Amino acid sequence: MNAGVFNIDGSGPEHRAAQELLPWYAADNLSTDESQRVARHLQHCIACRRDLARERALLAAANDDDVMPPGLDMDAALARLMPQLGAQDKSGDASDSDDSNRPTPPAASPAVAPLRATLPWWRRAAANEPSWLRWAAAAQCVLIVGMAAMLARPDAADTANLPSYHALGNGAAPSGGNLVVMFEPATTEREFRRILQRHGARVVDGPTVTDAYLLRVPDAERQRALEALRHDPAVRLAEALDDSGAP
Repeated sequence: MNAGVFNIDGSGPEHRAAQELLPWYAADNLSTDESQRVARHLQHCIACRRDLARERALLAAANDDDVMPPGLDMDAALARLMPQLGAQDKSGDASDSDDSNRPTPPAASPAVAPLRATLPWWRRAAANEPSWLRWAAAAQCVLIVGMAAMLARPDAADTANLPSYHALGNGAAPSGGNLVVMFEPATTEREFRRILQRHGARVVDGPTVTDAYLLRVPDAERQRALEALRHDPAVRLAEALDDSGAP
């Protein structure tokens, strides 16, 4: 067990700088120095490790050709979110008059400034404009709806009551998973996808509250994949699940 001090309250300038860099760290788009800085922070920050796991899951789903299951109407889902966005816009306009009395925000930290200078204009706008952030939040909600539909199974008795996370010891695993794997916090999204493709695995559920993923590999390849995952330096833990979902 790591005897270091873990940051769980999300405070401090180092934590805020790492939070801003997490999307690009997950996509493996940072410079070597910035990537190492974030990796060091992840070693002792539980909140950032969970955020990174969510970023990787979203990126993996966005790059999956099957992320849009039949019958999912993205336009209709976005239309349902528009009234809420409009209400937020009005409340935001009402507070704009007080902006002149607010202190000038501090300059961007050195850890973030080099990255922003190399970003295209639309990504800089998305990172700084509140209106862009609201649209990004709406798109993220729609993407989550698509992920939920993708994970649904025809033989599931009641998928509506499934929780967002599952503890490893709480009973049967979701239908289809036959491996449980925990990755090292510094594993990039590119390495994450490479490992899945190498072993013919797909994500059934995750991350759990313990940052674990439930994977599905062909039954004939499960033992070989399990041994290979246990020897992979990017994998912290790999265990097989039986038909009842128990390790």
